[in-house]
Amino acid sequence: MSKETEKPFKEFHKYIDEHSDENRTEADVERLMNEFIAQYNSSTPVYITPETAESADDYLELAYNATSMKDALKYAKEALKLDPHNFDAEALVLELKAKDGTKLVRDYAKAVQRATAFMEETGYFEDEYIGDFWGVLATRPYMRLRCKYANLLTESGMIGQARDECIELLRLCEGDNMGIRFLLMHIYAYFEDEEAALTLHKQFDSYDETEMLLPLSILYYKKGDFTKATQYLRKLNGANRDLKRFLKIVLAEGNEEFEGFELDGGYRPGTVEEFMVEFRDNGFLFMGMDTYFEWALQQTKKFK
Repeated sequence: MSKETEKPFKEFHKYIDEHSDENRTEADVERLMNEFIAQYNSSTPVYITPETAESADDYLELAYNATSMKDALKYAKEALKLDPHNFDAEALVLELKAKDGTKLVRDYAKAVQRATAFMEETGYFEDEYIGDFWGVLATRPYMRLRCKYANLLTESGMIGQARDECIELLRLCEGDNMGIRFLLMHIYAYFEDEEAALTLHKQFDSYDETEMLLPLSILYYKKGDFTKATQYLRKLNGANRDLKRFLKIVLAEGNEEFEGFELDGGYRPGTVEEFMVEFRDNGFLFMGMDTYFEWALQQTKKFK
């Protein structure tokens, strides 16, 4: 669920609180849900403007839609002023103000510490919630903040710290709604941690996913186990038939074909686009692995 679709859910919870008490039954909730949906669907969409913005979420929406960094920062700051625990707004402010990569990492670390303390104070670190983060609407901004921090750590070369963040995120959300397992698998391949990588793969039912199989093949290549590296490469070829095309693009001089892909709007799983996103987001693993890609291309030519 995106941040845009979270807004109606927040409004629904507010509607329930305003039209019932703590003794409401399941039947009451279902009735109120039907009432809310009917009203919501019949209402005219309201577009937030600087003149109509009232809540932190309103100003955050303005920030995301702003046409200049100056306006985006102004609106994000206003959102944070109205709600000091709006972690989406805090992350946006940090990124828009950033002028130094190291300072950004340190500021994110402090933001995560403050956010974690707040989540503990409000009871979300009780046993009943651990493992089910993201399933609770109020935990999602916190998860997004920590996910951005984990990615920032990898971009800054702090791979060990990123690994710890990913492990904690998976502890909080066992269903992995944010796809943290993919980043963590690349980190395990980076450290050649076979045991942890296999445990992670098994944890998610050993699915043949592009972003699990490619790092596993690389892991075994780095360890000199070409038999297992080939086995995972073969599975990868079965899961994503654009493997050979991807390898040719990676090895092409100039990588001009990379520039022709528009990835910001998403991608289709099982296609070369999925490889492109993976390659872009996990450069710490792929850097300096030209020999692997050369070997992998030769191997794929043998696959039927």
